[in-house]
Amino acid sequence: MGLDDRDYMRRASKEAEEASSSADEKLEAFFSGFLSRHPRFLVVAGVVAAVVILLAIVMAKMGGKGN
Repeated sequence: MGLDDRDYMRRASKEAEEASSSADEKLEAFFSGFLSRHPRFLVVAGVVAAVVILLAIVMAKMGGKGN
């Protein structure tokens, strides 16, 4: 039984399989895991964005009255 007959020599390592996966798959796995841990993240981010937009509109209107 030589080195070429061993099973571990024929199979690709797990690291090689992970390295061959595309960046899209890694990104999808990251966001899927993140959203499963933080299910309300998109709702909170939407509310924060709406508040920031409203504050910007109010500040622009207040700044325009001074001129």
